[in-house]
Amino acid sequence: MTDLDDLPFTYPSEPTTNGAKGAKPCRRHNWTHLVMAEGVTAGAISGPWDGYICDCGAVRDATASRRGRTSLRAGKDAERAIARAYGGTRTGQYGGPDDVLTSLFVVQSKAGGWFSERVWAELVKLPRSGGRIPTLVVSDRPGPGHATRRYVVRMLADDLDLHGPDAA
Repeated sequence: MTDLDDLPFTYPSEPTTNGAKGAKPCRRHNWTHLVMAEGVTAGAISGPWDGYICDCGAVRDATASRRGRTSLRAGKDAERAIARAYGGTRTGQYGGPDDVLTSLFVVQSKAGGWFSERVWAELVKLPRSGGRIPTLVVSDRPGPGHATRRYVVRMLADDLDLHGPDAA
């Protein structure tokens, strides 16, 4: 039997760095407005400085904060516009998987980085003749043992002509 005092609990090598930053210091920042005069230093910040700092030491990035607010606003505006167009009810504020409910559809709205120029370019290439509505079907074959996946893309105005509030 080995005596525990004989086991090497310290190792001469340096720790392996893998880029992990560790846990966030706080779950939700508690911002405090801080104004510092010239020559004053607090942590990594030196005056003159006027901004917001958290109890955990994080400094608020005004540009990132504004970008987050405008993105959130764009998403909510899109939900309202879709609910108005289809004559449905906006439900996105309740945190479920759906953003708009109509008598015919359960809608999840995505705004911002979800828009695909590639898909849009293919859709607008389709001819609009004889009252036919351009419709793009995008398919994917994930591999053996998995069913082919397909989704349909139409312009919102065309879809409203087919399934809008008057059609429901």
